[in-house]
Amino acid sequence: MTELLHAALNWPTLPATVLLAICVLYWLCVMVGALDIDIFDFDLDLEVGGDKPSVLDFGFIGLRFLNLGEVPVMFWLSIFSLSMWALSVNFDANVEIQSFVDYLPLFLRNLGISLVVVKLITQPFRGAFRYKPPNEIETLLGKSCHVTSSSVTEKYGQAELETEGAPLKLHIRSEDETIQKGDLVRLTDYNQETQAFYVVKINQES
Repeated sequence: MTELLHAALNWPTLPATVLLAICVLYWLCVMVGALDIDIFDFDLDLEVGGDKPSVLDFGFIGLRFLNLGEVPVMFWLSIFSLSMWALSVNFDANVEIQSFVDYLPLFLRNLGISLVVVKLITQPFRGAFRYKPPNEIETLLGKSCHVTSSSVTEKYGQAELETEGAPLKLHIRSEDETIQKGDLVRLTDYNQETQAFYVVKINQES
């Protein structure tokens, strides 16, 4: 135990120990409720060719490959720091560091191995932590709802869609003037400009 503490608190393991200690302190604070679990998480825009600037525009395409942004930052950093620390404790504890030149090869070796480790461990979790807003347009299309307005026209109409919570109130449009209050209709399309759904009467579909 004494040898482990000595190795962890001295070069070349000390930087990895500090990073790991920060991650451990973070998770302890999360467990006792002192910190929100996503306080240090941020949305990395990793899409190429989007309308807004992306970190990929600056050459950091490797971030996506390493799953940084696909999993919570602190989850990723915790695995990375633990790998760096374990490698340094096991392989570098008896290495004497006289200068930064002596430390650099060890750091680069541990960095490379740790990036592979964190890639492999986080790969199964890609997208698992991504928040999916409820009631997205794509998920609503094809569902049925009841008309609540007196009628539905090309310019006006309202409906309610039953959900697990409160009913979702929707603006709807239709060229079928026979649709009346209480009719069951299906959402077939969405107009971004008017923010209204186009509907068809279910009993009139072939």
